[in-house]
Parts: sequence; structure tokens; C-alpha cells
Amino acid sequence: MMTRTSIVRTGFAAALLGTTGLASIATAQTLIPPATQDPVVAAPEAATAGPVAPDAAGADIIVTGTRRAERLQDVAVAITAVSGEALAKSGYTSASDLQYVVPSLTFNNSQGAGFSIRGFGSQSFDYNLEKSVSVVLDDVVQGLPRSIGFNTFADVERVEVLEGPQGTLFGKNASAGVVFVVTGKPQLGVTSVKGSVRYGTDNETQIENTVNLPISETLAARFSGTYQKRDGYLFNAFTKTKEGGYRDVALRGKLLWQPTPDIQAITTAEYFDHKDDGYNIIENVRSLTAYATPPSPTSQTNLDYATLFAQYGFAAGTGNQTYLANNPWYGYVEQKGISENITASLGDYTLTSITAYKEQRSGNFNDPDYTATDFYTLNRNRLKANQFSQELRLNSPKGKTFDYILGLFYYRQNATAFEAQAGKRNRTDLPALTYINPVGSGSAYGSEQRSYAAFGEGNLHLSKELTLIGGFRLTHDDVRGDYAPTTDAPYTYLGTIPPAVGGSAKATAFTGKGTIQYKPTRDIMVYATYARGYKAPAIGTSRGVLRPVQQENVDSFEAGIKSQFLNRRLTVNLTGYITNFYNFQANTFILQPSGDYLGLLGNAPKVEARGFELSTNFRATRDLTLSANMTYNHSQYKGFLVGCYANQPINAAAGPGCYRQGATTINDATDTDVILAPRVVYNLGVNYEPRLTETLKLFSSLNWSHRASTLSVAGDPGTRMPAYGLLNGTLGVGALDGRMRISVYGRNLTDQLFIARLRPLPFGPTGSYLQTVAGEGRRTVGVRLDYAF
Repeated sequence: MMTRTSIVRTGFAAALLGTTGLASIATAQTLIPPATQDPVVAAPEAATAGPVAPDAAGADIIVTGTRRAERLQDVAVAITAVSGEALAKSGYTSASDLQYVVPSLTFNNSQGAGFSIRGFGSQSFDYNLEKSVSVVLDDVVQGLPRSIGFNTFADVERVEVLEGPQGTLFGKNASAGVVFVVTGKPQLGVTSVKGSVRYGTDNETQIENTVNLPISETLAARFSGTYQKRDGYLFNAFTKTKEGGYRDVALRGKLLWQPTPDIQAITTAEYFDHKDDGYNIIENVRSLTAYATPPSPTSQTNLDYATLFAQYGFAAGTGNQTYLANNPWYGYVEQKGISENITASLGDYTLTSITAYKEQRSGNFNDPDYTATDFYTLNRNRLKANQFSQELRLNSPKGKTFDYILGLFYYRQNATAFEAQAGKRNRTDLPALTYINPVGSGSAYGSEQRSYAAFGEGNLHLSKELTLIGGFRLTHDDVRGDYAPTTDAPYTYLGTIPPAVGGSAKATAFTGKGTIQYKPTRDIMVYATYARGYKAPAIGTSRGVLRPVQQENVDSFEAGIKSQFLNRRLTVNLTGYITNFYNFQANTFILQPSGDYLGLLGNAPKVEARGFELSTNFRATRDLTLSANMTYNHSQYKGFLVGCYANQPINAAAGPGCYRQGATTINDATDTDVILAPRVVYNLGVNYEPRLTETLKLFSSLNWSHRASTLSVAGDPGTRMPAYGLLNGTLGVGALDGRMRISVYGRNLTDQLFIARLRPLPFGPTGSYLQTVAGEGRRTVGVRLDYAF
């Protein structure tokens, strides 16, 4: 468990680093390159004005998620672009908080630490299961398990969220979409320091700095770093302390070498370290049904939770923020890596090489019986993983009848993990450090992935107004997974030990897209796209149960219009889509005779989604901007077989709902909502920045974000998480030249308690549920100082 002393000690060290210029987020806008330039050899990376349209000067938003620098309004892809400045104004601190800024985005912290787009994302935590939503940081795919590759917004220039399958230009597939993150690039001949310090509720602390240093006419370096932490927000009635805090450290160094205008090499070294004592993970009991017959004190399958809680003076409830644990909840992720991005102009062509290596150590420990007893008190896992990737990309010149991008991609990942879940199960005859375990031992897992791909995308300009876009990707994946029983000194486990198992799978897939784009005027563009996506097969081996999982395929039909009116002061973008996933990879939870739940990876035969996305922005005056964004998404399973939920009626025959299959019952979840996929999400925002004096400016913004209810476990209506809305605001004053700004910020100003996860309570009465109270489920108010010189 993270102690207050360790937090303070680490905080002092980070503050010291901050004073030497190694910690911060840069919020100032950088130069916007012309849309005809390629992003890799253009001047500094393009900046956006947030999830809204142009800035006060009328400059265009430039995005590079299509591997070229283009106006957002000209790209025939549904993209939400968020600038680093907009992230700073939002007050959010963690990468997972992007879900509160981008309507189509959701973060699943409990199963694999991954994003979902339009309701689709990874719904399991097996080690060789690749993510449906690919996170790409500075052109490098972040594929390591249980991590999204970055933990803070340190020196983030912008985030581009590409919605829908991206089956052509991005490595490691991306069957549901891409979160494309661009951080600051060193600038030749520039010496600058940018930083911020903030302090808020629950000792929320953040120290950030970014330093750009010229070394010579051809060399420049950039260093950025962040230290941030927050105290806990949930009360452990056993230890009588608040838990659920976290601490993040992130460091990044970049070296730019540009010997000629046609050659550029950027070497990047990164390190991040995250520790928490249950932030966004701790579960407490939301509801308890009554036992028909209370369990005996010696029961090995059930616990009398109501009595155990009463002994500590609290009870289950929807607003419950108290839990019991006699073993700490604790998690950590440490990741480091190095990459080399080389670009060279070959006449009118641009060749790009991206080589990257990353490695990770992570672990999680918690008390899974939710009491102060040793009934089922150990849940331990540790992971080591590494990845290597190599990408080559050739960009043809733009401005001709036909332009294109061609590339090759290679990815390798290795992972090893250890897991153990165990408890005394009310046995009083067990020696110290001896526990009953579902598999009678610790569990060792191994995973290997190899992926090879050739890809390309081209634009055929039939006229000034009409363009045909086509793309392809030929991918071959080789996946291996294994399980073996192992020891976990100093513990001894009792139980039936399953034999070691292992398996492998290979797949070759051809994916691509075809788009018709019509642009009758500079300010109006319409397009229609068909895209085919793919996700590699996987080998599930949880608890020694071998589960080969088929590859996932997706067909997506999308049409949209991007438009601007009133001299580009009003932007209205609308996208509609129909998406069908086949053999969708997802987890199902099955109640075991022991009383706990076993999560097994499998395939849903089909998942359908229908929806639209609307984004509007109106610059009413030079100082006042209004925005409104909405996503409607109706997604449902078809033929997905899961466990029956508590007290579900049993049908006489097979079909949608619960029915008997031999000695077991099965729930056909057809026509039930996809988990973590709210049907309606919308954001409303106002930004007002008038000049106060010749040197000072007011900065103010207010944003309301609403998210509809959604299921947490497939086919179980008892896990429907209620809808909620968040009100955020910022008010500050700063210099017109951006050198200094002080502001107060507020997140969740209405103090709205909301839930990040719901699931059935193991070892409890049937129909009882656990909840995870979201870390952002309480009001946060603080003060922030930004500086630049």
C-alpha cells in the first residue's frame, strides 16, 4: 500500500526535478504547417484548438492521423481533435480521463486497461489479446498488455481520436479505432521553458516542465516531465484510512538532428512510473439480497456480508463509499522505451523509418472477498512484457492527380505473468501461509505475438471537387499462449492442480477501405466510406482452461458531411455509421461451484452498431465560443452466449434469454446492449476570453458532459450503471503574451457520484452486486499557475 510518507518523499524529488526544468505540459500553440506538407518533415507539429474549430485568428485545425498534415475539415474520416491547451483547461490529469473530453471514447480500467470507441474495445485481460482501439504515441504503437502507453498529458500537443476501424495506415490493426497522440518536438535555435503547478482537493498536486534547448545549428533537445499525485477517496473500515490515491511520474527526452533540410532524425527516450492504492479499481458492495438461509460460519462458498459490515458500522448501498479489506489494494505500472524516427526527402517523396523498443513491469494486488477476513484474501498478479516494432513508410508528393502512401510494418511482443488467488475459506485447520486456491498453485502465463503487414492508401483526384480514396493492409499474425502451475513462495496452496496447457494460432487477413469524397466548396465536404477491419486471434489460458479465440472482423459503412458557415465562424460536422463485428472477442463470467466467478475469453458471433456523431462549434464573437457535441450509438450482441444472471427466468427452449444446455444454464444475450457502450453522450461548452487591459486577458470556460446508462456485464441487467453528468469549469487571468496565467479549476462541480464498474458479488447472496466508485466521482477544486519564457 502506498503510504503518505512515500508520496511526500517522491513529491519532494519531483519538485526538485521541476526546478531544474524536467517537468511539465506545454500549453502554448505551436506553428501550423501548410496542409501540403507531410507531418514528419514539416516544421513543428501541427496544433489544434481543442475539440472545437478554428482559433480567434481563423487558422485551420491541422491533423496528421492520416499520416499527412491536412485540414480537419478536408479529411474524409471521423476525427475528434483535442489540443494540449484544451486538455490543460479541462483540469483532467490522467490519460484515461480522455473519455470525459471525447464523446465517442470510453475507458475500461478493469479488463486490460484499454479504450473503447463507439462502444467497441477490448473486453478481456488475456495477455496475448491485442487492443481493439490502438494507442499510437508519436507514431509508435503502444501494444503492451494492461497499459495504454502513457499516463499523463506531459507536453502533449494534441490527441486525435479516429473513430471506426482503421484497417490501412495503422500498425497492429485497430478494429475499432485509434487514439493518436502527438507530443512536442525539439525546435532548432529556440530556448524555452514552459510549465505549470497545480494544487487541489485531496492534496491533488501536479508539477510540470518542458525545456527546449538548442545545441547547435543542426541539433536541439527537448525534455519534459510530470509529477502528479492525489490522496485516497474511499474509506477502509478495517484500517480506518482513506485509500484510492495515486502517484504518477513521467519523463521524456527528445534529441533532434537535422543536418540538412531534407533529413531529420528524432531520438526519444521515455519513462513513466505509476503507483496507486486502488484508484478506479477498489470495489465495494452496492447491494445485498437476503439469504433464504444464512450461511454457517464454516461455509466454504458463502459469506454473511450484512453481519460482517454491521460489525464495522456500515451497510451496503448505492452511495456506499466504505469498504473492508485486511489486505491492501495496490497497483503499479513501470514502463520505459526508446525510439528512433528518421525521415528523408527523396526528391518530392518522403521516406520515414520508425524503430521502437519498450518494456514494462506491472502488478496488482487486492483483497477479493471484500471483508476483513481471510476467506479469499489474496489476489496477486505480476507482469513483465516487452515489444519491438519497425515501420517503413513512403509518402508520394501531393498536388498531383494521384498521391499515395506505402508501408511495411513488423511487431513483436513477449510477456510473462504470474497470478494467484486464494483464501482460508473459513478453514481453521490450515497452517500459516497456507490457502485454498482454485487451481491449487500459482499460475504462470506466457505469451508471444508476431505481426507482419504491408499497407497502402491512395487518393485519385478525378477533379478539383471529386476524389476517390482506396487503401489496403495485408496482415499476418502468429500468436502463442501457455499456462503452467508454479510456486509462490512463501505461500502454500491447496486444490486440484490442472496440467500445463498451451496453444498457438495464425491468421492472414486482407483489410482496406474505399471512399468517395466530394468537395463542392472550400467549406463543404461530403464523403462515404466502406472499411474492413481485423483483429488477430488469441489464445485464452485463464486458470489452465485452453480457449482458442477466433480472429475478429468488422465491416463498417460511414457517411459524413463537414461544413462551415458564416465566414467559417460556425462549424457543423455530422457522421452516420453502420458497423457489424463478426466473432467479436469478449469475456464472459461464469459462476463456479466454489462461489467465485471465472472469466473466460470467447467470441460473440456478431455485434451490430448503428449511430451518428454531431459536432458543432460557433464563434459568436472574437472572445466567445460555444460548442455542442453528441454521439448516439445503439450497439447490441447477436448470439453471444454468457452465464445466466441471478434469478433469470429459464426458457423451455434455446433462444434469446436463459435456457438449459445439459447440466448447465446458458444466457443467449442476443439484442442486449454491448457493455460500456452508452447510447447517448453529449458535451456542451462555452469559452469566454475577453481582453481586460493592454496586457491582461480573462480565461474562462464551462463544460457539461452527460453519459447515458450502460451495462457493465454482458446480458446482466443488474449491472446497468446509472447515467450521470459532469460540470467542469475554469476561471483565470493571464498575460496576453502567454508568459503567465493563474486560474482556478473545478471538475465535477455538482459533486456527482458515479460508477465505473458493476458486477455480481462473489461468495454473497444471489442477486447482490459490487460497484467501483469512479475516481472522478466527487468534486475537485484547485488552483493552477502556468508560465512560459
